[in-house]
Amino acid sequence: MLNTKRTYIDKITLQKVGSKLREEINVLASQEQQLTEEEEKALKGLFVSSIRASQELQKFGHHIGLEYNTVYDLCAKYFDGKQEFVPFSNSILHHLYENSNHPQIKTGELFVVEFQDLEFGDIITTGIGIFKIEKKLEYLNFNHRPDGVDFIIEKGVKLQKIDKGCLVLNTEKDTGFRVFSVDNNSYDAAYWKHSFLGLEEVLNDSYQTKHYSNLIKDFSSNLVEENDSYAQKDFLNQTIRVFNDNLFLTKEIIEEELLEPFEIKEKFEEYKENYKLANQIELEESFTISPETLKKEKKKIKSEISLDTRIQIKIDVDEIDTVKENIERGFDEDKKMHFYKVFFNEEL
Repeated sequence: MLNTKRTYIDKITLQKVGSKLREEINVLASQEQQLTEEEEKALKGLFVSSIRASQELQKFGHHIGLEYNTVYDLCAKYFDGKQEFVPFSNSILHHLYENSNHPQIKTGELFVVEFQDLEFGDIITTGIGIFKIEKKLEYLNFNHRPDGVDFIIEKGVKLQKIDKGCLVLNTEKDTGFRVFSVDNNSYDAAYWKHSFLGLEEVLNDSYQTKHYSNLIKDFSSNLVEENDSYAQKDFLNQTIRVFNDNLFLTKEIIEEELLEPFEIKEKFEEYKENYKLANQIELEESFTISPETLKKEKKKIKSEISLDTRIQIKIDVDEIDTVKENIERGFDEDKKMHFYKVFFNEEL
């Protein structure tokens, strides 16, 4: 989706953002940072690798209108050539500061970056990166002065990941641009993506794959009868198989291959409508499976059956037919306990 092989940093500023709640002082940028070739390569790797961790494509939004989303409005004006880079960077800093009013929000350094030659799908475009570093990193040292902030990269040390970041692509302006965002700290989930950036999900195949997967996973909890975890696992694993076997998924395929064998078609449809309303999501009747998103969602499915006797049975979600042939569940009348019987040829 995003190719950065030819991408380079064209402009960059470095600032310090404080906590508004603690009345800490910001350090604005007075000029652009001048990077050596080594510094440009190292910082590009740091920023790009952090953004690549995000598989979810998003966009700016606002319940009144896009122009009321501050970061969208600032980026739109900058992309249109209506503002210089340093004032633009300081405006981003000011908006972040205004939203830094949660007691756990930390002081940090803020890089604002202009990227060139970003390949997104079949277009080459520019982008704005906003990256906040809160945890002190051994390889990146900062020098704070009243008139600015400098940095030093320790040689021979590989840069790792940043705390928070986003990449705004200069494409599809009328619908909120296209944005990748990452937040590696969870102390305030709403602070970065919602309060500061005001992001919404893009309704694409990844969106449909993610939310259908979450819907079915949530629905599966209703299939557990008499504490039968295997029934739930069986349904979830059948779901994975249906998703794996069908590049294009339709309502008919879901009904015929997943719901009808479990005789839960009507129950699922009722649950889906309530789920859509409760979570304010839009689900299509048919969509193309996103392999990247499916891979990510599969990791969230718990593959173990945990028993109160301190025994765990791990199930391979991609080999459900083999699993079903070689495991049985029953009830022992003498012990008055449930049991699983597992067949195998040899231990691995």
